[in-house]
Amino acid sequence: MTALWGGAVALCIIATLFIFWPVWRYRSQNSITAAVNVEERLAENVRLFHEHVAELESQLASGRIDSAQFAQLKLEQERALLDDEANIRAAQQTRQLNVGGITFAVVALAALLAAYGLYRELGSSADVEIRMAQAEKQHLDMLDYQAGRNPDPVRTREMIRLIEARLADNPDQLQYWFFLARMYMDISDFTNATNAYLQVLERDKESSMVMAEAAQAMFLRDGSKVNPAIVDLVQKALKLDPDNTMALGLAGIDAFGKQDYLGAIKYWGRVVNLSGPDSAGGQALTAGIERAAGLFFANGGTQEQLDAARNGRQIAVNVSLANDVKVQPDQLVFVYARAWQGAKMPLAIARFKVSELPKRVLLTEAMAMTDAMTLATVDSVELVARVSQDGTATAKAGDWQGSIGPVDAAAAPADLQITISEQVAP
Repeated sequence: MTALWGGAVALCIIATLFIFWPVWRYRSQNSITAAVNVEERLAENVRLFHEHVAELESQLASGRIDSAQFAQLKLEQERALLDDEANIRAAQQTRQLNVGGITFAVVALAALLAAYGLYRELGSSADVEIRMAQAEKQHLDMLDYQAGRNPDPVRTREMIRLIEARLADNPDQLQYWFFLARMYMDISDFTNATNAYLQVLERDKESSMVMAEAAQAMFLRDGSKVNPAIVDLVQKALKLDPDNTMALGLAGIDAFGKQDYLGAIKYWGRVVNLSGPDSAGGQALTAGIERAAGLFFANGGTQEQLDAARNGRQIAVNVSLANDVKVQPDQLVFVYARAWQGAKMPLAIARFKVSELPKRVLLTEAMAMTDAMTLATVDSVELVARVSQDGTATAKAGDWQGSIGPVDAAAAPADLQITISEQVAP
């Protein structure tokens, strides 16, 4: 804050100089001009005085006035000359006082005080103080981490104090509620963290990230127990963002607690795929998946069911080649599922040689080209099997193919059959 106010004072001084410099220049020039004008007027009065005296001397010499009258009239001219000089100099001094520096100083001071008051009322000095405190906290926390120490929680509590004071003045600042929730999570105050997250959700009802973090705060607040409010937030978060790892982790915990071990494996397996098996969270969840799998088998589950859970949705299709199709054994066959209506990008794709036909092909979510478009993201699919002439996945004139659809992606029949019998037209 010292730097802020120092900069503000410097700017005020510069602004004051912009005002006073032209005024001072004007006053200096005006003073010089006024002095010249006074001297000219005084010289003119003296000249007129001498003319009047010369005229009186001419009248005395011609006998039109006597010596007594001459002396009286000359004395009156001298007094008039002195009075004019006094009046001229007094007028000059009055004009200079009317544009004196005190007036401008008062105006400048009033302007500075008004600017200060308006900034205190409408400005963002509190925001600047928070940003500076945040930057200092991050720097000191980094030093603690580098030294192998945990960051001092006193700094976090000071940040909480500053943010709460700011929210007391302006409770609709969304980013400060979110920041406050994060600060409370840092010091394991999960009750206040939950309240702050709920304040965020009141103002932003479409943030999957906030929903997931609020659900996590509730989970920790309640002693690592899942309740209906947590489940509701998790479901909403996953609907908005199916790849939200925090929500997926909580969904897995909920499923595990309900003895839905396949569901837990599915959710946690997706987190591992997204975050990587070597990450800290990935390693912990891998252990959880193994435990869930052991309990699943203990309850009579089969390996096939487990594989289906790990792979997500899957569709099996039998692919064969029509008798009249002439292709080479080493040519590639591409079998893929794509949305029945919508983008034609494959949702799952498999590749093998013609020599392997006929073949039963299993398409799963794990075969997706991107996590944003999988068998789980559509309701109906078209299944295509195509023999490529040049070994590329893009269909070209002369390729042989077969297709079926629409097929229910969530409950595909087990006896699906594709016969490659049609040639792609030019």
